[in-house]
Amino acid sequence: MNASLSCQCFMKKHLYRKQSNKEQSLWAFFLTLCLVATLAIALSFEIIGGYLPCHLCLLERLPYYGALPLLILAGLLAWASCLPSLVRFLFICVFVLMATSLGLAIYHTGVEYHFWPAPAHCSLNTTTLTTGVDQLFTSLEKPPASPSCAQAPMRFLFLSFAGWNVLASLLFMLLSLYVASKGLLSNDG
Repeated sequence: MNASLSCQCFMKKHLYRKQSNKEQSLWAFFLTLCLVATLAIALSFEIIGGYLPCHLCLLERLPYYGALPLLILAGLLAWASCLPSLVRFLFICVFVLMATSLGLAIYHTGVEYHFWPAPAHCSLNTTTLTTGVDQLFTSLEKPPASPSCAQAPMRFLFLSFAGWNVLASLLFMLLSLYVASKGLLSNDG
């Protein structure tokens, strides 16, 4: 009984208490920093670690790239105390993008655990034996083949990169929903 009362009290405070512009801008810049750090980790594993991303890995990055300018704009608008409804809308857009990233990451994780088949363009690339110099030069001109989406190149604490993206996307999605919904039912919001 006490837990339901405290939850109701929290929701009432959350939905009816107006959020300050400074708080919105701090959340926007914090989420921007988190997204940049997540992308930096992914790019570091690619560039420094040599882990080439598969097609689904590259698709999972697109919502992050789309959310970054929205968060920067939301932070600047909130900092300047301009257009609070637009700031809320930008956080809702980030929520939708992170939900998309979450869906892609869950799909990719399911492909890695063979819960469902990989898309046709994510099939395992086979290597062929090079028999001549012309064939060798032709193979050097081609970009390296992307790895299979169905095989995780590495696992850290029992999770693949896609599994970690499930957790990160879920966290970022919930944070953006929290900021977008705070003060939603207030007279000013």
